[in-house]
Amino acid sequence: MKLAEGVAAGLVGLPFPPRCYLCGRELSGLSPLCPECLGVIPRWDGPICLVCGRPVEEGVDLCWDCATEGRPYAWARSLGPYEGELRCLIQALKYEGERALARPLGRFLAELISPPRTQRAQSSKHSGLENPQFSVGSVLSVVSLVTCVPADPARLRARGYHAAELLARVVARRLGLPFDCLLRKLRPTPPQVGRPREERLTALKGLFSARRPGRGEAVLLVDDVITTGATASEAARALTEAGYGDVYVLACAHALGEGGA
Repeated sequence: MKLAEGVAAGLVGLPFPPRCYLCGRELSGLSPLCPECLGVIPRWDGPICLVCGRPVEEGVDLCWDCATEGRPYAWARSLGPYEGELRCLIQALKYEGERALARPLGRFLAELISPPRTQRAQSSKHSGLENPQFSVGSVLSVVSLVTCVPADPARLRARGYHAAELLARVVARRLGLPFDCLLRKLRPTPPQVGRPREERLTALKGLFSARRPGRGEAVLLVDDVITTGATASEAARALTEAGYGDVYVLACAHALGEGGA
């Protein structure tokens, strides 16, 4: 009995090899995901609206909402739809304390703007970034800093971290840009999913304020998920009203089936 207890006690102290969060394979590097799982994360495989980044029909540049209404940001982009493995990773990052997942997700977000050289030559016509107005070079040449959609203070205290901030810091580091918390959230908000569009817009109006005035700097605004798009719009509006320049929105995923961004 004592021998068994001694063996068990010894095993507790042994370092177990890290495993892929999705499939459980043993990992040899620092990434929390194996190469195979990194390759199956859902991505957009069709045309997207050049402004809000949601799927559109072939040959269409703008969705109906973006064609008929102005947006407070220059464009919004995401990795793909909020489903499958991508949804699993985002929820684990936000709710399960899996902070390490911010590294691969943040890297993918940065690569939407600055893809690896091997991908640059094979840039997808569906990315929306081949248009001069949305080109890789133009964005990197004008953006001055990276920020995130701020967290509700109570939720931040409860979780101890903010997923969007973790993502934004990775994006900033990979793009060689400074990160700054430019916005504050002024009040808590109930879930917006399922509420009529006008109710969402009313509930979110004036939700954010800038911590300091801007001087015309273009900003890259990062969030985890664009659900209705109203939150990103209100955050972008607060930045521009405070004197910042164009706002570009990056998110890990778009939740489809909700109103436009």
